[in-house]
Amino acid sequence: MNLRLQSSSAALPSAAFLGSCSLHVLALLLIAGWLASTPPVILPQLASLPTMTLAAPSAPAAPVVQPSQNKQRAPAKPAVARPAAVPAAKPAARPAARATAPAIKPAAAAVDNTAPTAAAPAAPVAAAPVPAPAVHEPLYRGGYLNNPKPAYPPLSLEMEETGTVRLRVQVSAQGLPVAVELEHSSGFPRLDRAALSAVRGWKFIPAKRGDESIPYTFIVPVEFSLKNLRKP
Repeated sequence: MNLRLQSSSAALPSAAFLGSCSLHVLALLLIAGWLASTPPVILPQLASLPTMTLAAPSAPAAPVVQPSQNKQRAPAKPAVARPAAVPAAKPAARPAARATAPAIKPAAAAVDNTAPTAAAPAAPVAAAPVPAPAVHEPLYRGGYLNNPKPAYPPLSLEMEETGTVRLRVQVSAQGLPVAVELEHSSGFPRLDRAALSAVRGWKFIPAKRGDESIPYTFIVPVEFSLKNLRKP
């Protein structure tokens, strides 16, 4: 009896242990099955953010002003020719004696700083008018002409008629009287007729313009005076 009780009492803890183990195994299987049926949870991952650099704000670019095509271009400044540098003269060799050699200074080249300027157009010079050659009147006295004096009418001598007759005479280029007209009367028709008759037969040296003979009209005075007749 005692052996049976001891064996039964010894079998109870092992059965309990096996039962608890089986329960744990079953629980683990259930948990494993539940975990297998449950979809896996994916944890969110933090994406890498791109690095950004904050630059200082740049100043707005100034608007480019295009030059107007209508404006005339400024004339280019003429280039000033620069004179070539004059090489400095070499100092003279010192003589054996202690005499001081005169210092040689290089001649300074004259620099013309004046910029070449365009020659201004010369103003047109008005040509001086050529003076016309002088005109000389015809001649009727002296030389080889020998023109006779007008005859004093006898009745005019008795009546003591005197006066000066002025005649308009047109002389040709050959020196001949073409036309003779009364310009101013002496007051006595006899004296006027005597003057006209005498001058129509005269010869003239024609008028001259330079070296050229030209026709000319001028006034010829004819004086009738008793004093001239009484002269010896």
